[in-house]
Amino acid sequence: MIKKTRTTKTKFLKKVVYFIITFLVVYACRKNQIRIDQNAVHFTATIVEENQNRAIGTTWQKGDEIGIFMIESGMPLSTSSIVNGTNNHMFFINGSIFQTTDELFLPDKSVDFIAYYPFKVISDYQYILDITDQSNQAKIDLMYAKNAKAINKENNNIPLIFERQLSKISIKLTVANIDEHGYEEMKVVMPKLNTLGSFDLVTGKLAVNKDSQKDIEGKVINNHDGTAFVEFFLFPGENITGKTIQFLTSDNTKFTWKLPKVNKLKRANHYSFDVKIDNGISDGGIVAMQPYLEIPGITKLKKDEVFIQHFLPDDPKRRNYTMLYDKVKKMAYWVAYPLHSSYLGNAKRTDDWQYDPAIAMEFQPTLFKGFGTSGYDRGHQLPSADRNFNNAQNKTTFYFSNMTAQASKLNQGVWANLENKVRTWTAQCDTLYVVTGAMPNTKSNTAIEYIIDNKNIEIAKPQYYFKALAMKKGKNYYTIAYKMDNETPSSNKFEKYQMTVTELEKVTGFNLFPDLNATQKQSIDANIWR
Repeated sequence: MIKKTRTTKTKFLKKVVYFIITFLVVYACRKNQIRIDQNAVHFTATIVEENQNRAIGTTWQKGDEIGIFMIESGMPLSTSSIVNGTNNHMFFINGSIFQTTDELFLPDKSVDFIAYYPFKVISDYQYILDITDQSNQAKIDLMYAKNAKAINKENNNIPLIFERQLSKISIKLTVANIDEHGYEEMKVVMPKLNTLGSFDLVTGKLAVNKDSQKDIEGKVINNHDGTAFVEFFLFPGENITGKTIQFLTSDNTKFTWKLPKVNKLKRANHYSFDVKIDNGISDGGIVAMQPYLEIPGITKLKKDEVFIQHFLPDDPKRRNYTMLYDKVKKMAYWVAYPLHSSYLGNAKRTDDWQYDPAIAMEFQPTLFKGFGTSGYDRGHQLPSADRNFNNAQNKTTFYFSNMTAQASKLNQGVWANLENKVRTWTAQCDTLYVVTGAMPNTKSNTAIEYIIDNKNIEIAKPQYYFKALAMKKGKNYYTIAYKMDNETPSSNKFEKYQMTVTELEKVTGFNLFPDLNATQKQSIDANIWR
């Protein structure tokens, strides 16, 4: 009798355990399986770039969250104007759009949206900022989007245009005789800076607490090439002219560098400096928007231009490529990228044609089926074969922002020969820095021709293409450039189109490889480029 009772209890316990395990498995699956109703509101978010690039790139990253307010159309943000209780509703990035698991639907009336990044709990519509801790800059990179509209329930994809509210300081640091890990243990401090502020989500205005001054330690990023970047996010209006920055190494060696004259920091602007320390003596100057060698110098973006920076999808700390993109002409003037063996592999061409997630779709050509005019290819500025380490990296070369209308016989002929040669040059150097460009007009011919995309929308057609190369071998740099008209080429030998980088700068007007001196850019070493 006792034995029977124990057996019954054992069976009962097994059933309970089985039920608990089943429940947990089902719950976990449901938790990880995000299903969004297709009619639910979602957002396409674009970041406005004003001489600025995001701390972790220009694309949204996995884990990014924004706060959303849905209000009556034309009304200011307030408790009484909130619609359907959408008061600081959290949306997360899912692919190229922001969605929410707690689905939100549009009402029958017109509404407006106000949004901000990064998401946090707020009160009285005041976003409190403390920039003392710069170790995770994405958490203090405040961005704001106001008055996105939804007029009817049919359009549930709401475009958001985010604008940055802080200023960014970047210092490219080179210290003579520092070891591999010296930068990682270095502390860099800028003294007496405002650290506290509040941003009014109703008015879109930032108020800085002038009594919150402290020393701020910058974020140090080791480039593993003998240099490092030191970055600060600061409040606009800050006066940094003449401030003495202190650098402290792991062995307590201290050296300083004084900031040159800089106008009061402007919202959403990026200020870059190049500082070299040799035997404790510092030297440096302003380099506008120049975080990497391959990026052409930019002092100010023109209307309709945006600066886009992509990092590798499988390694967000490593850069992929940058571009100067025109939203009206719907093409990139140039695409700049590093090239060495770690970017090259055996992955197959993905042909995964898609919109660039860093740019609103309305500003991109639609090229799933190629251009609407025969004789032109979807010409990559960053070649597919230059990012074939794996499929994830290769897919980023098929963004429509990377495409231009390139004459087929040029793309498949001498231009392809040049691209193949460029890849072979990587075997004889440390890094190859590449700038590929497409120009829709020239100084003598300002007229722009257009070509049709899949939606019968006009896209600017380049008049010519160029490619500028800077090869790093040890401590030396060597340069060369090429320029080809966008037509059937007269020769398949790319050497015929060769020129110096200095000559190409005069043609394009771009400041190529601004970290290199004139001597390095005005000559070609035939023993290197062969």
